[in-house]
Amino acid sequence: MRNILKEKLASGELCIGGWLTVLSPVIAEAMATLNFDWVAVDMEHAPVSEGDIQGVFIALEKHGCSPMVRLPSADPYLARRMLDAGAHGIIVPTVEDISAFSDFASHCLYPPKGKRGIGLSRCNEWGQNFDRYHEGFAPVLVPQIESSEGVAAAAEIAELEVTDAVFLGPYDLSGSLGNHGNFESAEFKDAVVVVRDACTAAGKPAGIHQVAPDLKALQTQISSGFRFVAYGTDMISMRTALELPKDIK
Repeated sequence: MRNILKEKLASGELCIGGWLTVLSPVIAEAMATLNFDWVAVDMEHAPVSEGDIQGVFIALEKHGCSPMVRLPSADPYLARRMLDAGAHGIIVPTVEDISAFSDFASHCLYPPKGKRGIGLSRCNEWGQNFDRYHEGFAPVLVPQIESSEGVAAAAEIAELEVTDAVFLGPYDLSGSLGNHGNFESAEFKDAVVVVRDACTAAGKPAGIHQVAPDLKALQTQISSGFRFVAYGTDMISMRTALELPKDIK
C-alpha cells in the first residue's frame, strides 16, 4: 500500500494540512473537501479519545485526504493503535533526543526495520489486503520541535532516516524561550531559522503550524521555505469566521 503523503514529502512537494480538535466525522469530511493534503487529529490539546477516531479517518480517506494524528506524548503503543486504525502518519510532540525518537519510530515500523506488532485490523482491511499493506506501507513520522532543547538537537533529528519532516510548534517553542505567543522576538525568529536550516541541510521538509487562518500569513510561511504546513484549526477557524464585533448591537 502506497503512502501518498510520504511520497509527496520525499519529493519536496508542498503539503498543507488541517487541524482537527473536535472528534467529528462530519467536521472531518467538511475539512477534507477543502483541498488539504492531510488533516491531523490533535490528541494532545483536545478532548479526543481513540475509541471513535476511525470514523474520522474514514471521512478523510473518502476524499483522498491523509489522516494524521498528533499524539499527546511519545507513546509507542498508542502510535501502534492509531496506525492499526488507519492513520497514515504520526506527529510526535516535544522531541528533544534522537535516541528516544529512534526508539519510538521503531514501534511504528514492521520487522525487520522495527518492532511494530502485526495484527488484522482496519489498516489492512482486517486481513483482506494483509500482504499489500505490510509490504508497501510505511507511516509518515514527524518529530515536533517545541523547546530550546529540541532546537539544539534539530540537525540530528532532521538527519534521522525515519524522519519524514520536522514540525515546529510555535506556541510551545515561544514559551520555552520565555515569551509565550511572541513570534516576533529575536530568540524565536533565530530558533525558526535554526530548525529550517537543519531541515534544508538534511533534505527534509520543514513544517510549522500557521494557527491563525490568515492566507497572507500562510503564504509568508510557504515563501520562507516551509513545505509541511498546518493551517488553522477547526475551532479557531469557526471562531474567526463567526466572531461578531462588540459594537454590532
